[in-house]
Amino acid sequence: MSNLGEVELLDRLAHYPLSVHCFSAYVQWITSNVPDGWESYDLLRILDEGDIERLGLIEDRLNESRSVLGMTEQEFVKAFGFADDLLSEDPEKIHDILAEPLLVTDLSRLGFSSLSKLPPFIRTDAGKVRNADFLASRGRVKFAVELKTVRMENNPKPEPYRPMGDATKPYWWGQMFRSNAITKIEDKNRRVLEQLTNAKRHYQTDKTMLMLYTRRLGPSTLMTKSDYVSELQDLLRLYPDLDHIGCKDYFGDITLFPEP
Repeated sequence: MSNLGEVELLDRLAHYPLSVHCFSAYVQWITSNVPDGWESYDLLRILDEGDIERLGLIEDRLNESRSVLGMTEQEFVKAFGFADDLLSEDPEKIHDILAEPLLVTDLSRLGFSSLSKLPPFIRTDAGKVRNADFLASRGRVKFAVELKTVRMENNPKPEPYRPMGDATKPYWWGQMFRSNAITKIEDKNRRVLEQLTNAKRHYQTDKTMLMLYTRRLGPSTLMTKSDYVSELQDLLRLYPDLDHIGCKDYFGDITLFPEP
């Protein structure tokens, strides 16, 4: 990394108005609290390198997401945790945060409409219960949608090399995808199923849909469309409370099953 400081990094960010609202506090927090290892933080590396193409792409996708949701800049920043949840020493946190607004644009392009970001909790007479991430409609069918992100492998092999995994095991990439998905669903006493059930009941949706965003390079590189369909179908058999399940891979390709 170069020796650019907070002022120079923020100056490069200033050319992207929505990104300023989303990331200024993050840049300031990292430069003040993380003295070493900036190269692990993708946004700071992009700013340091002056990567105009990638910064412009982030700005465009965030603006598209905000437009689809019909939010002000302040509402958008608050709803997705840019000003608080993002402030972490965890280099992968930014990808967790960005996954949600980017899913909005993905669903919109897939023909979903009436998308709205839900609050984290539903208040009831008995207290509050956990909520799903989004409401969305496709045609006359209304969905409660929850997104779970599978993080990247530790020390993935950089391109052009492909992560080979355990070559002694056939179809290891599908097994990795399945294992990661089950771990996410089973986590915290199947909380994701509870969130979707709560949202379906409260907002009177017709269907539930779990979206899995796998940032793992192994499955993303080696799995085919038919592999994803097969795995998603098996997951629905394991978890019949789900109506639909989808996957977005590292390269942005999306598979839904069954197709709404």
